[in-house]
This record gives sequence, structure tokens and C-alpha cells, in this order.
Amino acid sequence: MKYLQLLIFLCILFSSKNYSQKFNLKESKIKINLNGIVRPASTISMLTSTKFNDDFYSIFEERQMNHFGQTQKYLIVYNTLGKILHAEQLPKELHDSFYLDLFEYEGKIYIVDQFNTRYVLDFITHTFNKTVKGNDIVYEDQNYQVMYKDFGEWGQATWFINKKDKKQYFTSINGTNTNFADGKFYLTSFNSIAEISDPKNLTACSSGQNYYYVNKHDKIFDSYDYFKGVSFIYKDSISDDSYHSEKVYDNLKYRFLSSFPTDHQLYHITQLKDKTAITKINKDQVDIVYKFNEKYNIFKWYNQYRTSKSNYRFLRFKNGYNSDGFIEVANKNIDITKVHYIYDTLQYVKSDSITKLISNLYERKNILKKDVTMFEESTKGTDILFYRNNINHNGYYPEKYKNININTINYIKSENEFLTQNIEYLFTTDDQLKAIFIEWDKTKFFNNSEKKYFPIENENSIESDKYFKKKYKEIRQAFIEKGEKVDVKIPSDKLDFESWILNGWQFNLYKVSDKNINGITLYICKQEDFNGNE
Repeated sequence: MKYLQLLIFLCILFSSKNYSQKFNLKESKIKINLNGIVRPASTISMLTSTKFNDDFYSIFEERQMNHFGQTQKYLIVYNTLGKILHAEQLPKELHDSFYLDLFEYEGKIYIVDQFNTRYVLDFITHTFNKTVKGNDIVYEDQNYQVMYKDFGEWGQATWFINKKDKKQYFTSINGTNTNFADGKFYLTSFNSIAEISDPKNLTACSSGQNYYYVNKHDKIFDSYDYFKGVSFIYKDSISDDSYHSEKVYDNLKYRFLSSFPTDHQLYHITQLKDKTAITKINKDQVDIVYKFNEKYNIFKWYNQYRTSKSNYRFLRFKNGYNSDGFIEVANKNIDITKVHYIYDTLQYVKSDSITKLISNLYERKNILKKDVTMFEESTKGTDILFYRNNINHNGYYPEKYKNININTINYIKSENEFLTQNIEYLFTTDDQLKAIFIEWDKTKFFNNSEKKYFPIENENSIESDKYFKKKYKEIRQAFIEKGEKVDVKIPSDKLDFESWILNGWQFNLYKVSDKNINGITLYICKQEDFNGNE
């Protein structure tokens, strides 16, 4: 596997403000090859990641560009050289969760879904097994356990549970980033740093506010305005607004993403207007002690607390098209790893060979699955690796196939930036071809600008119409030359189409408009299976 690794070791000496802390900065780049794992003609995004025993564990989501709504999530394990050690599709219950968090805790890998259900990774079978519900711990040392819950519109609470006398105290401050430095606790939010010199000075919990009671019975309580025993070493005048968070972030001069203690001092990974920096609070002022060369597009920074290592931080950032990265902080060491992933993408073909397919059907009435795969391979069709065994959601196939076992194969061919053929073959379990559904759509591709990427189509409708009309004429002419046109009664609620019979196959070509053509549709099935009333 090809990979590129660049190591830059840099010692940062903080000469101002009496900062004598010496950090070691390491930057590296790796490539991982996802060919044969994710499906071609997809967009790939990293949802979450963690690191364990020097290997990276990432959850990737694959979205089909030319097949709306089809997604798949994968666990990919790879080392620091980019070698993939294991790849596994996530089970349905995890695939269907809109929220996933992957983290290491006490020597195990866990994943948490939107319901706070926790799954543990079996390192032998590489499967996630459901375990107990997560317990909301955000920090722990020899004296205290710190827990956090978000109550939504009712507020939030951070509990300090004394391990010796079991007494509990709480505050309304977000405690997901809790640190201990120089004998005090610090709770970092995106716009403030709160200081707690002694948790016993916080509000003592009543029975209804006790963490274990709240957690066991899924209770909530009004947890606004409990700030007793809390002071702020820094607080921006711009407050939280969950409905306009991005606007709030843009207006902040300093946005704190993470804090970490080193040699009894507290430092912060901070977003400036133009760069990411390491900062320190000094008498209510933010001092920049080091500025990185770029502004990292960090995502899911708020999940970093799920770890048993209080002096370790693992942050993820977007790095552009098919590229992400990690920032690891462990005491004096800061490691930045950029991960670029490659996989099969669509390549333009000179022709989608539709006339050759029509000729094959004209010459042969009985066609097997192996014949189809050989044809698609020879004509450079891309198998998007999406297979089905029912047609419950596909009304374009004959009703008779709803009650029998079938299977399908999907291929894509892109002739140019305007025209892409998406073809699905339907077989019965004896591998006999029974029907084909073909759509020609506008080709989707990616625009990559300033590390923001999104699917687009060519907006030149005049040029696009030329290609669609040419393709429509090519298909229709093949039917005129080889087939027998038949009259079909089209229900008023159905789209208009023309129909031909060739060697026992029925071809229904749907008509297109004169301009602003968005696609072409061709449906093929056995003549005896077609029912115009369906």
C-alpha cells in the first residue's frame, strides 16, 4: 500500500509571560485505500474516530451519489502507516442511528448511539455487543467522580461525587470538558473557562437531584442558574444560542475546543478567526502561546470526554475532499495526523453500450446472471454493490415478482459530465434475467473549494439537452430497426411511453420533454409479464 508520512518535530518554547513549558509537535500524513471495502460512485465521510494501542478506529459513512437514500456505515481499523487491519459493516441498529460516538475507555473500545446505548467491541470477532447503558462520567481521580447530563430545555447538570463520603454537589455549568490543574477544577465551554476551587462549595444535591436517582429513573429537574461555588477565569460576552450556534461561533474572538493540563498548568486548543492556536488564560486575558499554520475544521469536539485518560485529548478535523485528520494531546506531546482516503470513483466511458445490450436481447431470449456480469465487465460498467431480494418499493416491476424470491444487481456508466446510465437487472433465484430498469440521469460530481465539497450537476441545460436528445434518439432508432412497435393503452395517471417487442422482450421507452430534460427512463421485461393496467 502506498503511503506518505511526513514527520516534523518542533519544540515550542513559550518565552513570554514566563511560560517555560516545552511542547513536542509532530505532524504526519497517511493514506488509506478503501478499494474493495466501500462501494464505488459514493461519497465517503468520517463520522467519528478514536485511537487505541497506536491504531486508529474510524466509523465511515458511505452515501451513493446516483442512488438516493442508500447509505452504509463501516468500522475501519488502520495503523499509523495507513495499512487497513480490519473492515466491517456496522449492524443495522448502529447503521440506523443518526448519532454515533466511538471512544476508548479503560482498555476497551465502545460505541454509543443516540439513545445512550453502549456497545463494546469484541477484538476477536470484531463485532459490537450491547452492554450496559453509559454512565455519563466525564472525569475521575482519587477524590471525585464527575458526571454530566444534558436535560435539553430544562438545562444541564454536572455532578461532583465525593468518593470518600459519597456526598454529591452539582452546578449548571457544562462539565463535558473537565480538567484538574494546580489544585483546582476547570470546566471548559466554547466561550468560557469556569473554575471550581472546592466542589464542596457547590450546591449540595437534594434527594431528587442525586445523580444515581436521576440516572436510574431517567428523571430531570430544572437545573438553571446553579452557579454557587463557581468563578470564571475567562468568559466571553457572547453567550450560547443553540438555534444560531454557527453565527455565535463566527462572532467569537476565541472559541475553546479543548483544555488539557500539563505540569500543573492549563492550556487550551482554541479557534481564532484565521488559525487554530494553543492559548492560556492570564488574568482574564487570552494569551496565544502558539499558533498553528492553519485553522483546523474540528468536528465533534464535544465528545472528547469519553475517555479514562484525564491528560489525553483526541480531536477530529475535516481536511477537505476525502481527507480528515486528528489532533492528539498527551501531556507535552501534540500529534497531528492527516488521513487521506482513496477508493474507486466513476470513470467516463466512450459509450454506455445500450445498443449492444438491445442487440443481445434481440438475439437471446434466455439470459443468465453470468452473461450480464460478463457484458457489464466488458463494457466497463461499475458494480455499485447494491443488491436486493424484494421489490416492495419499486413499482416499475411487474406485480408478480412481489411474491417470489428475486435478486438484483446495479451498474453505473458515465459517458461524460452530462450523462450517467444507472441500470438494474432483476433475476429469479435460478439466475434467469426477467426484467431491466434503466435511468439516464445528469452526472453528479464533486466541487472542492476551500475544504468544502458537495455534489453538483452541470448547469448548462442547453448542452445537457443535446446529450439527452442524442441518447434518446439512439435508443429509439435501435427499436425502430429491430423491433415491432405495439400500441399500449396508457392509464391517465401514468407517464406516456412508447413500446416495442423484440424476441419476446417488451421495451417501454418513456417520452422526454423538448427542453430542460432531467432524465430518460427505459423499462424492459418479458412480454408475457407486462401488464399495462398495473
